[in-house]
Amino acid sequence: MNPQAIKSLILNLDFAPENSDEKIFFKNYSTHNNYRISLDFQNGKIDFGGKIKIGDTTTSNFSQPENFVVLECINRLLEKGYEPQHLELERKWPLGRTGKSGKADIVVYDHDNKALIV
Repeated sequence: MNPQAIKSLILNLDFAPENSDEKIFFKNYSTHNNYRISLDFQNGKIDFGGKIKIGDTTTSNFSQPENFVVLECINRLLEKGYEPQHLELERKWPLGRTGKSGKADIVVYDHDNKALIV
């Protein structure tokens, strides 16, 4: 995705530029003690904050359009009231007896830390 398309998307999600140079965009979630997610256009990175668990950083960059789908889903989950500490990105799961594993883009946990939504 080109930077202008990304900026258009995140502005629609209520992200705002941190400075006039528009290298960093951020959003604070007031219902979660101003939890912050930011996007760094200079380095092509998405910072999901310190409470969302990150199993792998494959969705924390600008390399794939899918990563912005994940960002929008996380945004909506936080807006719906899900707590950041109950969200995990790229959790690895064992696949049968093959010894291989797969990854779930987003896992939502309940208050007992059991997977609620994958």
